[in-house]
Amino acid sequence: MPRKTHDDSLETRKRILESALRLFSRRGFERTSLSDIAKYSNVTRGAIYWHFENKEDLFAALCEELDKDQFSGSYLYEASLGHEEDPLGKLRGWLMMMIDPQSTNYINSSIFSMVISIINGGSTNELLKAKVMKFAQSRRDFISAVIRNAIEREQLPKNLNVGLAVEHLGMFIVGFMYQSRINMTDDVLKNFDLVVGKEIDVLKTLVNQE
Repeated sequence: MPRKTHDDSLETRKRILESALRLFSRRGFERTSLSDIAKYSNVTRGAIYWHFENKEDLFAALCEELDKDQFSGSYLYEASLGHEEDPLGKLRGWLMMMIDPQSTNYINSSIFSMVISIINGGSTNELLKAKVMKFAQSRRDFISAVIRNAIEREQLPKNLNVGLAVEHLGMFIVGFMYQSRINMTDDVLKNFDLVVGKEIDVLKTLVNQE
């Protein structure tokens, strides 16, 4: 019986997130209420509060779920674990996944546009911005952990400037996302394996200057 209760709870959470995605995408964050989400997902407001502190927490959780499901964020998480034997290979694989149709659709989705707008100050809701920024920082933390793992495995130089490497990768990722959103990635997509390979090569040169 407890197992069934746990499964039911997971199913309810999934249904809430799916409903939130549809409503946030159609109406935006401000014009969507928890009551709307509860009604759409056929649950009570109490059920929503059982899983999420507030609407801002729900939005942040939705971002995390989409990151894992649509942008292979779980792959990056696995690569950040200390026991990973090929962290650099996993990092390369994660970067290559950015051109998957699922990832491309997510990059061009209305919900992703909302995330960008919030990060760029497009919302006066400070709690919402803090939640989204925390989510964005967690992505950077995962990348940093992957790079440190690669150093431990001697796949990257021991004197690598980790902070600079994370920033460089961030610029590459954001640049690709921007190009994708304005439909200017045709040449990059044709040569993406080469582009990612060069990106990994550049990482190896970002060492601390003595």
